[in-house]
Amino acid sequence: MLKLAAPLIVGSSEEWFLKNRRGDEYVVQIGFPRNWADYTPAPDEPGVPIIYLTDGNSVFLTALDALHRRLSLDEPTFPTGIVVAIGYPIPAGSKKVYDTPRRCWDLTPAAPGAKETEGGADELIEFIQNRVKPLVRQRVAETRGVIVGKEALYGHSFGGLFCLHTLFTRPYTFDCFIASSPSIWWHDEYLVKEEATFRRKHAEGTTKQKPSLMMFAGGQEEDPPRRRGEGDEEYENRRRDHQGWRMVNNMREMSGRLETSGCFENFSSHVYEGEDHGTVAACSLSRGLTTFFEDWPFRI
Repeated sequence: MLKLAAPLIVGSSEEWFLKNRRGDEYVVQIGFPRNWADYTPAPDEPGVPIIYLTDGNSVFLTALDALHRRLSLDEPTFPTGIVVAIGYPIPAGSKKVYDTPRRCWDLTPAAPGAKETEGGADELIEFIQNRVKPLVRQRVAETRGVIVGKEALYGHSFGGLFCLHTLFTRPYTFDCFIASSPSIWWHDEYLVKEEATFRRKHAEGTTKQKPSLMMFAGGQEEDPPRRRGEGDEEYENRRRDHQGWRMVNNMREMSGRLETSGCFENFSSHVYEGEDHGTVAACSLSRGLTTFFEDWPFRI
């Protein structure tokens, strides 16, 4: 007779509930290496690297699996690392992995003329800096008595928009920014204005911080294939929307300007051919995570 096993428990991880200054609750998931209980840093190790992930409900398990898989190699390319996902208290039985109203507020800048339901990105940056990072530092110190080393921020789609907004307005908050399919199209390409200000401040010498940046997109994001059972009109409407967003070309144009700007310690961009807006997230997360945790300078 079959017997139901105990519910699946994700090892080497923990989950915390934190509230921002508004009282909005977030789910913060911390993923450690599988051997974290036995980890002892080398004498010259500068601290444990951390990667922070927006849209945590959709990417935490992918990131944790990528971390564990890479560290399980006979000769790992990096000694250790931790992933931290910032998400929302979505009911366990829900098929959704996004809280659309909250992410639309959290991940978009306070641009002039933006919708009332958008514009909370600076509040989320403050929350990460003042609530999430201190929690992570505390847990790393309490569990293994070590300190935090270099830190990265990863975001996909609106999360990529948030990632670049954070880079352009607060480049000192992270050592590396990983922007996957960033929604540069948002609000008449408002992000391009922030980019120009960022490059100008660097040229004037008012911004001394030189972080690293990785940018990714999927080759099918502007020319999506027809879905199974999709009618002609439905497909053409969806294709028109994708072409209007210019996910690939916007990324390529921005990366072209940034690569030659001299603003970065390390820079790379890549288009994954054959991947669409949804599937490229796993590609960019796995590649970005591994590259960040490896020794710099990186090449993709």
